[in-house]
Amino acid sequence: MLQRNNRWPASILGVMLYTLVFIYAHHFWSAASEQAVRGQPELLLFLLPGCVMALLQPESPLISTLWVALGGTLLGMMWLMLAVPMTHSGLLIVAWSLSALFWAGCGALLVRLLRIMLAMRAE
Repeated sequence: MLQRNNRWPASILGVMLYTLVFIYAHHFWSAASEQAVRGQPELLLFLLPGCVMALLQPESPLISTLWVALGGTLLGMMWLMLAVPMTHSGLLIVAWSLSALFWAGCGALLVRLLRIMLAMRAE
């Protein structure tokens, strides 16, 4: 019963964390695009909200992480469209956002893998 009461606050916390990481990583991505930087290491920051959501909602870590990431992406995109002038094409931002969703899902799967490995070790 305690897990049911934890679902909405955990989701709101996850959306807020994901949105903050989204805005920070987008700012880093926009600033780094002026320089000759290879790759986008800022996308690895999205592992953090995925891990947090998997820890807060252990009954369905991947699905809850992806829903939270989708909500956080939409909220972050709206914030960026209202606050920051668009410097990249819309299609490029959508592709970058899908990469962020992927990395958040990887964070949730990483926590799931660690839990399975710890359970196997405890046996």
